[in-house]
Amino acid sequence: MTNHEHHSHHGHAHDSIDPTQRAFAVGVTLNLIFVLVELYFGFHANSLALLADAGHNFSDVIGLLIAWGALALSKRKPTARFT
Repeated sequence: MTNHEHHSHHGHAHDSIDPTQRAFAVGVTLNLIFVLVELYFGFHANSLALLADAGHNFSDVIGLLIAWGALALSKRKPTARFT
């Protein structure tokens, strides 16, 4: 096997990832990290403002997850029962 053949074979598994799916995954992950950081510092600083903002950002995460689920459902093929 030549280097070219090996190189062309390597890494094709993640070429097929939908950019929209990746965007949702990144968005959910970053928002969750932000929520956890705000919760941590909110509790340690006894800051109601940080805790409230963490709750608000968590609702954003829930919204992203619902939208991501709707996207997944929209890509399903229709059936006789579910058009």
